[in-house]
Amino acid sequence: MKALSRLLKNRDFIFVLAITCGFLFGRGAAWTKSLVLPALAVVMTVSTLGIPTSLFKSPRAVFRPIIAGVVMSFLVQGGLLIGLGSWLIHDQTLWTGMVLLASVPPGVAVIPFTNLLNGDTHFSLVATVGGYLFGLILTPLICLVILGATLIHPAKILLVLTELVVIPFVLSRLLVFKGIDRSILPYKGVITNWGFFVVIFTIIGLNRMIFFQDMPFVLPVILISFAGTFVLGVLIEVACYFLNVPLPLRVSFNLLGTQKNAGTAAGIGLVLFGKTAALPAAVFTIFMIIYFIALGFRQRLRERKG
Repeated sequence: MKALSRLLKNRDFIFVLAITCGFLFGRGAAWTKSLVLPALAVVMTVSTLGIPTSLFKSPRAVFRPIIAGVVMSFLVQGGLLIGLGSWLIHDQTLWTGMVLLASVPPGVAVIPFTNLLNGDTHFSLVATVGGYLFGLILTPLICLVILGATLIHPAKILLVLTELVVIPFVLSRLLVFKGIDRSILPYKGVITNWGFFVVIFTIIGLNRMIFFQDMPFVLPVILISFAGTFVLGVLIEVACYFLNVPLPLRVSFNLLGTQKNAGTAAGIGLVLFGKTAALPAAVFTIFMIIYFIALGFRQRLRERKG
């Protein structure tokens, strides 16, 4: 019974289970589609409970991490996704989904993933929060510049971002102020992991037939997702090595440059453009999960050798 309990709390198991269930029982995604945005809002609220309100009181202390978060997520990774997408993707709706994915901030999972991989958690925390704050401006702006006002209205994206970022952050501050966070924090990991389960299952389930019936349509997204995680991750680590970046900071830079908030991109795509626009985020989510599992495996090997 204890083994089962540990398994149901294991992030890797839950994520792989979500992908598997999405492919095998994807018809149920029609019922969970309306739960995607609420699930993401809950995940964001719980994920930001540990952020101290005083975090941004010293501009000098947070300037470097915030710039790093913006550059790695929007310029480096976002630029790669848009560049490869403009070359490989020819379907307009799929291209819209790729632009949405490229324009969202780093994933909230960067913070707990950094901790699990012995990275610089404070640096990743500040960089991620800064990425979200800048994302309120950059995400609608990038979509407007690339897709044009005729295809996408920035106000609609800003509204969804407000629902997924601003309101959850304000709610988390209220829970902290009332002291309710202390009773929630012990279950933070479980709530976050199963919230992502709903999102991943729904996105995979809604698009599963495309994987089975039209692989050439999905293949460009698969290639771009592999490049945006595994290839980019290797390049970041090589650059950090030659620049003599300390190992904990290498972990932070790696995650900031390879983990996108694909859930938000999928949510926006699903609500505003339909399930095909959520496909890039769905595929990218699979590669992010596999990549993180690979990083965790490498970390365990390092610990054994050490």
